[in-house]
Amino acid sequence: METRPRRILYMMDYFFGTEGGTERQLLELILGLDRARYEPEFAVLQTSNYIESDDFPCEARVLNIKGVSGPTAILKMLSLAMDIRRSNIDLVHVYFNDAAVLAPFFSRMGGARVITSRRDMGFWYTPRILKLLRISNRFVDRIVANSQAVKANVTVMEGYPADRIEVLHNGMNGVRFESEKEPGFRARLGIGAGDYIVGMVSNLYAIKRPEDLIRAASLIRHQISNVHLVLVGGGQKEIEPLKEFVDRAGMTQSVHFLGRVPDAIPIIKHFDVCVSCSESEGLSNSIIEYMGCAKPVVCTNVGGNQELVKDGANGFITEVGNIHALAQRVREVLLNDALRNRLGENGRSRYLMEFTSEKMVAAYMDLYDNVTIVRK
Repeated sequence: METRPRRILYMMDYFFGTEGGTERQLLELILGLDRARYEPEFAVLQTSNYIESDDFPCEARVLNIKGVSGPTAILKMLSLAMDIRRSNIDLVHVYFNDAAVLAPFFSRMGGARVITSRRDMGFWYTPRILKLLRISNRFVDRIVANSQAVKANVTVMEGYPADRIEVLHNGMNGVRFESEKEPGFRARLGIGAGDYIVGMVSNLYAIKRPEDLIRAASLIRHQISNVHLVLVGGGQKEIEPLKEFVDRAGMTQSVHFLGRVPDAIPIIKHFDVCVSCSESEGLSNSIIEYMGCAKPVVCTNVGGNQELVKDGANGFITEVGNIHALAQRVREVLLNDALRNRLGENGRSRYLMEFTSEKMVAAYMDLYDNVTIVRK
């Protein structure tokens, strides 16, 4: 009878740090695994400073593979297949695009079962990638989607059987939400003690539509002059054009760009209303963070947002690009203390019931039990 822990190799294109939603979710999963049942290892196609820092919570290797074609990639994946067999790896769990194309065939060659994850609505799909995924998916035992919307998208776009796609929601470690508000935050940004703060945590790519929120903030300020907008995330490439947009709108003193931060929770706790106005989402980690901080949410009707936000219960849902509706809902919440508190507390309750890391890890371990081969 099997007594050793089952060995799982997690594999992805890169791991740049915990600011990325998928990277943070994977880290939560690895840290939460019952080591008496599962022994994790990790492999990335490309290195990063985070990986080189040797701070990863399990053995990590760098494959040094760029791209999914060419003899070098094939030879290195053949070598990995042999390592998988020698090491008795039971399961390979794959994240991100290139790894999803490369890993399944060679993992099965090494004798492991294969799970791949899909965590967005496939905005990165191209005809070539879809063709390669359809081939690679023949060697995949299960696909994990983080929302029902993502599952439906994978079924249609990749042609993968719906009965082999598991929906396992993202989860967040509750310890993160015990942190205090960032001290001196308002004074640092020149925000008054009685001013309102509308906030968004996002990478600020065009697909996240940050200009929509800036326009909405401008409309809100026509009726509520003491409103500030705080945008967390994004690099210089994303922020500079937005700053120019803000300058032209005459809102320089009321819109604040904080860039990337290691942990957004102490900042979110200063927000009065939290926003996600993206045109595409899988299952938003930012919204889960908002809910964990007991903050009301106004978000767009995309992807898995309706699996997080129940309209009128813990927030409001608007249509993509409807700036007036976005402004109206945010303004409504700002001006009604009782509504703001009710929405926030309901969001916190939903987080505790459905989106903790403990629930996520338990669901993944059940899936691993169902998929892995028990070696004797």
